[in-house]
Amino acid sequence: MQIQKHIHHARSILFWQDLLVSLLYAGIFASLLFLIGIELETVFYFLPKTKIYIISFICVILITYCLFWTIQYFRSESDKIDRYKIETISLRLGHVAFPEKRDTILNALQLELSSGKNESKELAKSYINKISQRLGDLNYSILLKDTRLEILKKGLLGSWIVMILVFSVNYNNTADSYYRWIHPSIEFPAPKPFSLISKAGDLHILGGEKAEINIEALGATPKIVNLQLIPSQASTHERDSLTLMFSANKDSTGNYNFKLPELFQDYSYTAVVNAEYFWEAWEKVTSSPDTIFVTDRPFFESFLITVVPPKYSGMVTETQEGNVAVVQGLKGSKVQIYLSSNRVLDAAYLTINGEQSNLASNHRSASGYFIMKMPGEFTVNLVDQRGITNRDPVPYSIEIMPDNDPSLFVIKPAPMIELGSDQSIPIHLEVEDDYGFSNLQVAYEVRRPTYLKADPYVAMFTIHDLNPDTVFQTIHYLWDLGDMHLMPEDEVHFHFEITDNDNISGPKKTVSSTFIARVPSLADLYETAENTESDFVEEMETGAEEFQELKDLFEVLELEALKSKELDWDQQQSVKKAMEKAKEELNNLEKMAEAIESITDQADKHELFSPDLLDKFKELSELIRDLIPEDMMDNMSDLQEALENMDMKQLQDALKDLSENMAQIEQDLDRYLEIFKRIKAEQKMDELQARMEQLFNQQQSLDQEINQTNEQTDQSTLERLVQEEKRNLEEFENLKSLMEEASELVEPYSQKTSDDLSEMADSHLTEQTESNLMETMKNLSQQNLQHAKNSSEKSLENMQMMMQQMNEIQQQFQQETVAEMTEKFQALMQDMLYLSSEEERLRSDVKSASRNSPRLRELAARQQVLQDQLQSMMNQMVELSKETFAITPEIGRGVGKANAGMQEAKNKLTDRNVSQAGKGQDAAMEGLNEAALGLFNSMQNMQQSGSASGYAQFLKMMQQMAGQQQGLNQQGMNLSMGQMAAAAQQQMIQRMLQKQQGIRKSLEQMMNEMRHSGQKGMGDLGGIGKEMDEVIKDLQRRRFTRKTQERQQRILSRMLDSQTSMTQRGYKDERKSTSAESTVLFEGPGGLPTDMGQRQNLALQALNKAINAGYSREHQTMIKRYFNSLSQIEVEQTNIELDPEAEIEP
Repeated sequence: MQIQKHIHHARSILFWQDLLVSLLYAGIFASLLFLIGIELETVFYFLPKTKIYIISFICVILITYCLFWTIQYFRSESDKIDRYKIETISLRLGHVAFPEKRDTILNALQLELSSGKNESKELAKSYINKISQRLGDLNYSILLKDTRLEILKKGLLGSWIVMILVFSVNYNNTADSYYRWIHPSIEFPAPKPFSLISKAGDLHILGGEKAEINIEALGATPKIVNLQLIPSQASTHERDSLTLMFSANKDSTGNYNFKLPELFQDYSYTAVVNAEYFWEAWEKVTSSPDTIFVTDRPFFESFLITVVPPKYSGMVTETQEGNVAVVQGLKGSKVQIYLSSNRVLDAAYLTINGEQSNLASNHRSASGYFIMKMPGEFTVNLVDQRGITNRDPVPYSIEIMPDNDPSLFVIKPAPMIELGSDQSIPIHLEVEDDYGFSNLQVAYEVRRPTYLKADPYVAMFTIHDLNPDTVFQTIHYLWDLGDMHLMPEDEVHFHFEITDNDNISGPKKTVSSTFIARVPSLADLYETAENTESDFVEEMETGAEEFQELKDLFEVLELEALKSKELDWDQQQSVKKAMEKAKEELNNLEKMAEAIESITDQADKHELFSPDLLDKFKELSELIRDLIPEDMMDNMSDLQEALENMDMKQLQDALKDLSENMAQIEQDLDRYLEIFKRIKAEQKMDELQARMEQLFNQQQSLDQEINQTNEQTDQSTLERLVQEEKRNLEEFENLKSLMEEASELVEPYSQKTSDDLSEMADSHLTEQTESNLMETMKNLSQQNLQHAKNSSEKSLENMQMMMQQMNEIQQQFQQETVAEMTEKFQALMQDMLYLSSEEERLRSDVKSASRNSPRLRELAARQQVLQDQLQSMMNQMVELSKETFAITPEIGRGVGKANAGMQEAKNKLTDRNVSQAGKGQDAAMEGLNEAALGLFNSMQNMQQSGSASGYAQFLKMMQQMAGQQQGLNQQGMNLSMGQMAAAAQQQMIQRMLQKQQGIRKSLEQMMNEMRHSGQKGMGDLGGIGKEMDEVIKDLQRRRFTRKTQERQQRILSRMLDSQTSMTQRGYKDERKSTSAESTVLFEGPGGLPTDMGQRQNLALQALNKAINAGYSREHQTMIKRYFNSLSQIEVEQTNIELDPEAEIEP
């Protein structure tokens, strides 16, 4: 086993060499660790515990190290470590000894181990010996030497040298550090660079006082010193258990000064400086603890403030804690104080705005009160039995809540109003205050005209509708001024005063602005009405011109649309501008109606016009509102739609319809303008009569006062009478001018009335009356009372005679105008009856003619003559309609029906259809008779009302029924929405049935009354009744369909048509139209054409076309538009021979 022995020896040398390397490494590391430990200890002065932990840890590492190498040794011997295995070492040695064949030693070893199994033992032995001898010559220490050994030895030596140098440089610190390390269980305190000393030491202060502490640093001086205050006693209150920290920098003396806040308990305090850097050996430097002893002051344990407001405010009492430093309340509120203290009190008092007020104290509590008079502040002061007071009492702010002035909002009346005949002022106020009211008054001053030089009358009264306990109230009150006996031109200047209920500072008052109510004189009222009417006339004239321009513009646009396949941009803009202008003019129509309504309202308020004249103004207002044709807005919508879609056909139709509508409106405005001028003449007569009557009444009252004067009468009274007489004289002079003005206005309608008014203005009676008034005024000024009485009586008698004359002139004017209008109506009625008889004669001739009779052509010509005569009468009717409202829709409808029947008869005669021609003639006769009856009824109404303008009084009943029908239609609309339960629908149908039956009954009664009076001018009442019957049947069957709703609408529509002098919209008879080729020479009664119808003109043809184009608009399109343009059409004449023996009697 020679080779194995050599290898084990080599392994042993290798193991111990590795152990030596490990020890060298450990030695270097331990040297460095020792050096670091010594140096750290010199800086940080480790605690014994820390050092013991470190030393214990090092010991554990040493033990672990020894165990590790021991285990490694036994493992290497056991051949369990690759580095120390025999095969590994054999290869390593073979690499050195036999470099040409590295596994030589390994092979010899294996051969040695298996020597017993070899066949040639000698040869194996010889080989083993040879290798063994060779191994014996090797120096294993050199062959296996680790090159790190020398380096590690030098490293270990270097670490020792460094350690010695470090020790020698800082020997004292390192030696002390080494000493502390070898005595780890002993605590060595780190040296501190300075010490802290409190110069104040223990302090004694009162609770709530501030303290000051100075700290001195011996040695080095730190930048900042902290002061720590720790409560000396434990407290249940977290706030009182808190540790307080303060910091201070070094001051100019080198000390650290601490100014402490108010303290209320004992504190132990210590100055502390913490180490600034972690490597400093000391953690903190503290001073020896000292104590601040605090002697407690009296303070509030509970504090309540109760505010009792004044009784008038109605506010509730409020209580608040003492931690709320603001006390609010109304002036006069009582502030009650209740408190309890921690100490037995010797005294307690309030300091209110610098003044002291004592509180009642009892042991540890105190109470008292004060009255809030002004804002400011108060404090509560406590004094205990030691004489110590509460420190710095909290100031409580006293805030006086404002009691604002009451608010007064005047909704009615307006700042300037005119009193009507009832002399009352409706008052609508809204008053508001914080806490209520005490009084609402109206202060007023009656001022007479300045020329009377009368002192104003000043007074005041209370409105008792005020509820004093509310903070907001709406007041409605009607102030009757009748007992003031106000005269024209008197003014009442008034304002409102609202007072609140503040009984502490005294009630506060709010006064409104001044309002003026004036009693206008009749002259002023009529002048205002005339100014408004003048503006209205100007607007109507301008409107007529504007609608004429619009008509022309739409005609031009229609022509352009006919010429173009599509409108260019400029043409489209022209159409849009025309539409905008049309809308603007339609709005102006509404303004015109509002202007008339304004005149009517003022006249009604001040009773300026007679009831008949007032009705005429109302009718004119309604007519203007109804000027816009029903389909006009649809036409404008169609035009807009056509413009957007560029539908040229629709565009042309819409432009044409709008042109016709504009022409129609323009013609209606012309007509109403003429009627309005006649109404103004009647108005002027009413004004003259009313002002004369008022002047008479004023002079009569003044005459009574003059008769009561005597030598003892006060001078001021006489001066007032003089001034009032002067006012009457001025009004009389104005009446003279008014007579001249009225004379000019009525001249176109009655020359005699005009002359009478002019003569009356210049008559001796007028001059004598004026002279008497002047004489009365002069005598009163000179105090010739008897002469004044005589002249006043004479002037009164003369005025009475002038009033009688004026009444006679007024009656004469009415009678004359009514007679003139009646004469025109009679002439028209006679002509209408004559035409009816001639139509009846023609009907008889047609009836006797056969279909093949050669006379049919002659009969057709005779029918044309009658039709032309009818058209001439229609021309007269349109001219007459410009003077009166008495040309009713019934008359126009009858004429239209007659014209349509004649046209139909003429057409059928031309077609040799005798039977149908007879039917047309029957319809013509019926229409003529209806028109004649309508003319007769209009004459009756004019004669009864005494007015030539003929407003239809019989429409009032229809207006009432129309209102009922409108309400019924609204119920039907709600029912048709289908949002009601079935039971509710049946109940509504039953109520609608009862109402519809009631309206039907009223209509039947009115129709019976009209039959008895001979009137048939209310339109198609029979048609309305039939429609109502159908609606009643539907409702009786418990059903309400769309047709039922449409019938209701037609009923209302026809009722409205009957009220507004427009034609019935329910007539929709279809007729055909052809132009007559010739007319027959005819000689008729007065008012009919003297050329017996030999003139055929384009106007008649246009009229025929208009009539047959749409019978539902005959009164609007057939008469108004045609006759307005009649003067613009030239006449062509054609004479046709007629049997000379024919003789027709009227």
